Amino acid sequence: MKKIIGILYLVICMLIFTSCFNYRDINKLLFATAVIVDVNEEKQPIIYIEAFKAVEGTETGQRLIFRGRGKTNFEALRNINLGTSFKFNVTQNKALIFTTKAAEVGIDKFIDFYHRDQEFLNRQYICIYKGEIENLTNVEIKENKYIGDFLKRLLDNVGASSRATHITINEYLNQRLVGDKANIIPIIEVKQDVGGDKKIIINGSAVVKNDKMVSEIPREMGKGFNFLLNNVKSGTLEVTNPNFPNEFITLEILKSKTDTKLRLENGRLIVNKNIKVKTAIAEVQEGLDITKQSLNEIKEVAQDNIKKACYHIFEEYKEKGIDIFDITEEFERKYPKEQISNVIEKTDLFVDVKIEIESGNDDLDFINVSEKK
Repeated sequence: MKKIIGILYLVICMLIFTSCFNYRDINKLLFATAVIVDVNEEKQPIIYIEAFKAVEGTETGQRLIFRGRGKTNFEALRNINLGTSFKFNVTQNKALIFTTKAAEVGIDKFIDFYHRDQEFLNRQYICIYKGEIENLTNVEIKENKYIGDFLKRLLDNVGASSRATHITINEYLNQRLVGDKANIIPIIEVKQDVGGDKKIIINGSAVVKNDKMVSEIPREMGKGFNFLLNNVKSGTLEVTNPNFPNEFITLEILKSKTDTKLRLENGRLIVNKNIKVKTAIAEVQEGLDITKQSLNEIKEVAQDNIKKACYHIFEEYKEKGIDIFDITEEFERKYPKEQISNVIEKTDLFVDVKIEIESGNDDLDFINVSEKK
């Protein structure tokens, strides 16, 4: 009896759980991999869609770019459909890209459609593109010819840098409604490398407040921001070599954790950031005498560099009155009955940094011979 029930269950599963697409279906569809939102002089959307078109009988596909205009995103996309005999499928879209012009007009004019439409997924990344739109749509990337897929992999990999940021649609939609309603969105650009080839890079971040781009954070300032928000998982720290002041030592970040404590005192919000970083020596220029004194000197310089980076970006945005550090959100959560207007302007920041350098590798016993002669 159990065997018969098992067979019936298997037959039912085979009938119900059929695959989404067969080869014939795929050949009739255009799969969007990236959507780019630009605006015209009337601040109406111009939509570019990068799409994958399957080529029957081959394992590769064709990359196509479509453009549509309209008073709304929905109308622009419908106008694109009027010019193609294939149906768009956006369930595989990897990136939603706004030009700086569109971001300055206001992301709120466009984001609703991509959240409300049932096919678009909330896990796709959001980026802001800085540059001429033709440079982006025409770029040929050797690693991956599809911009959307390349950006997905690139932003997945930003953990390798302590200076980069990334955000999905879902994260943006949540953060735009809480605290100071400020978001950080990565900026991408098309640059030419040493070989003459063009490539897409992450080059800083955009500050978006109340859905409008209001300023930029240069890439070199991203380190302080990420440490303050406990966003650092890996990356590097460069410090001067204590034995050779004109040379550098690179510390690889193995682990980082930032603990935040808030307290209200005489109408001021005191914010303490305790940053603990575990590192290992990854590269030494010119050599290094590994002593307790030299390791302490390296730690002190690295700790001081992190503190300066944190205070620098905090003071700059405190002066602008823009809370990009989620302090307002944390304050409202801890003190729901307290009312303070513009929390960031009444916040005093204190940063404490502790760095640990792993010293279990035999290579750390290296002594610069030339210095001993």
